Amino acid sequence: TAYTKAKAAVAKLSLSEKVSLGTGVQWQRGHCVGNTAAISTINFPGLCLQDGPLGIRFADLVSVFPAGINAAATFNRDLIQQRGAALGAEFKAKGINVALGPAMNIARIPAAGRNWEGFGGDPYLNGEAAFQTIVGIQSNGVQACAKHYINNEQEKNRASASSEVDDRTEHEIYALPFLQSVRANVASVMCSYNKINGTYACGNDKTLNQILKTEFAFPGYVMSDWWAQMDVGSVTKGLDMSMPGDTAYNSGQT
Repeated sequence: TAYTKAKAAVAKLSLSEKVSLGTGVQWQRGHCVGNTAAISTINFPGLCLQDGPLGIRFADLVSVFPAGINAAATFNRDLIQQRGAALGAEFKAKGINVALGPAMNIARIPAAGRNWEGFGGDPYLNGEAAFQTIVGIQSNGVQACAKHYINNEQEKNRASASSEVDDRTEHEIYALPFLQSVRANVASVMCSYNKINGTYACGNDKTLNQILKTEFAFPGYVMSDWWAQMDVGSVTKGLDMSMPGDTAYNSGQT
C-alpha cells in the first residue's frame, strides 16, 4: 500500500531530508505557488502545489470553472463530481501534484470575501459538495486539499482574529464538511490563518490532533496556509508541512 511504501521511504531519510519533505522551498522558487524539494535518496521528485478552487492560478490556456457556490446551487452530486474531475484533469495536464481546493468554509458572514469559493451556508450541502469535488479531483491522480481548516469565515483581520466556537457548534456546523472530506479520502488539509479560541489554527492541538487526526482519523498531511505557521512548536500540534517555506513574505529565510 501507499502507507507501507511511505514508511519504507521515510526510514531511509536523514533528519534534514525529513525537514525538507515537510517544508516548502520558499515563495516563487518553483513552478507552483508551493513547492517542495526533490529528494534523490528515495527518488522523490518533490511536490508542486497550486491554487485553487476555481481553476489553475497563474497559468495560461486553462479554464475558469463555475464557482463553488454556483456548483452547490445545482444540488446535483453527479454534476459536482464531474466538475471536480474536470478540475483535476487540468491540474494533471499542467504537471501539478496538489490542487489547493476545495474550500468548504461556511458562508456565515454575507460580506466574507471568499464565500464564492465554498459551497454555501449549510454544513450538509458543503460536506456533500466537498466529498464529490474531492472524488472528482483525485480520480485524475491529483491530490486534493480541504481548506481552510477551520473557522476561517471572514477575510477581515483573518490573520489575527480569534473565532470563539464551542465544541458542539464546531462539530455540528464548521467541522462537518471536513469530516466528509476525510470520508472522501482527501490527501491533505490546509490549516487557516485565524485563531480558534485564542490559539492559531496551524498550531491548535484541539482542532488538528484531537478532532481531525484522532476523532476523524485523518491519515493524510496538514499543510499551513501560506505563512500561517506561527512558531516551530506547531510541528507537535498537528502541522505536517510549512508553506511556502519562508518565515514571511519574501523574507528569503526558512
